Amino acid sequence: EHLRGVGWGYTRQRETRLPYSMVAHVLLTFGLAALQPPVLRRSREHRHSPALCKMAAVSAPPASAAALEEECSKPERSLGRIAELVETLAADPVVARPKKAVLGDWRLVFASNEEALAPFTSRCVLPPFGVVEDIFCRIDRGADMRIIEVERRVGPFGNAKRALQARYDIVAAGKGSANRLAFQVRWMDDPSGRETEPPSKEKVSAELIAAGSLIVLRDIASPASSCLVFSRLSPKQLARALDDLGVKKE
Repeated sequence: EHLRGVGWGYTRQRETRLPYSMVAHVLLTFGLAALQPPVLRRSREHRHSPALCKMAAVSAPPASAAALEEECSKPERSLGRIAELVETLAADPVVARPKKAVLGDWRLVFASNEEALAPFTSRCVLPPFGVVEDIFCRIDRGADMRIIEVERRVGPFGNAKRALQARYDIVAAGKGSANRLAFQVRWMDDPSGRETEPPSKEKVSAELIAAGSLIVLRDIASPASSCLVFSRLSPKQLARALDDLGVKKE
């Protein structure tokens, strides 16, 4: 069995490897959108929402954080509802110890657009014969941050795992400003585990919301509404997720 992302809502199903003739039939019948990366599949509404662009790092009301996590997990999400919940979270006071709040393992459950997602990927996945299936993030007590990308490859190939190894810093909020998470990738581990050059060593900075079992990052790229939502995992849950995806554990 395989955990397969559908718009970053996950359902357990048996993974089927398609012969090339079937792949060609899918492309000819449905177009390239049929193999669109799960992270960027959209449904009921337009993919961008201006209301997603105002954010500060906050300690969230549990009900709002839970509602946001539930909405992000649906196969068909309402971006208007996500924007509303984010605004509710942003109205709460800034968390006093943001670094402590972000420590641990996280799984991406929502991405607003490709521009926001790009700094968290290897940029080695080439649709339509490969799509980004899942993204995880491990933030350690020191300054190490590891971003794990799982690629689902179409055809008789197993999934592939790559990882970006970075150093991070939390810039605490000052008067009238938000907490920010900044990181810089140092190297990338390829699917065989060898260290290679990353796609970019440019420093990335994002506004941060620490919302209980969620962290929300935005203002990562243009447009300003760019937004990522991560859900907390335990180490055992991360190990199980990687195992279900058929890739090597951390």
